[in-house]
Amino acid sequence: VLSFLSLHAQHTKLLDFNDTNGALPWGSLISDGTFLYGMTAEGGVNDDGVIFKILPDGSGYVKLFDFEATTSGNFTPGSLIYDGTFLYGMANDGGANDLGTIFKIRPDGTGFLKLLDFAGSTNGARPEGSLFSDGTFLYGMTTIGGANNLGTVFKVMPDGTGFIKLLDFNGSANGSTPFGSLISDGTILYGM
Repeated sequence: VLSFLSLHAQHTKLLDFNDTNGALPWGSLISDGTFLYGMTAEGGVNDDGVIFKILPDGSGYVKLFDFEATTSGNFTPGSLIYDGTFLYGMANDGGANDLGTIFKIRPDGTGFLKLLDFAGSTNGARPEGSLFSDGTFLYGMTTIGGANNLGTVFKVMPDGTGFIKLLDFNGSANGSTPFGSLISDGTILYGM
């Protein structure tokens, strides 16, 4: 984790990852105004990655959660999002079908809940990028799976219910294998 002072182009190393506290950080950090939150793709107790928080001055590192492939998912290439109560994210691998998961956890590390196991043709597989929230639903994309095994766009309630597959990518007509995140202008979702 690095901190940059843009005025003088200086940086301060805030943390060295060491496998125990995580390894291979992926995605972006997010802030709740006090802590920075992030995920690693490896390291931790099971070498399946961790969720962590740290103060912006580099103190106060806390490992919030150790991923375990089958029960929670592993390899988290996107970033977390925060709704004021829970942090939400996706794992690209692991889960009941080894095709990835959607999860939530409180910022203090309690209340981890796997919301969804991706299953392939029915709802997608191998999510990349981050979730997007409109205040009611969480939206995201998978890189494969769906009717054509070319990825999906989906929405799901923050409690894991109400999953709806919005789009099956099909190749030449609408693209395939999205690796980014969705954004919205309040009316339309945009992605690549």
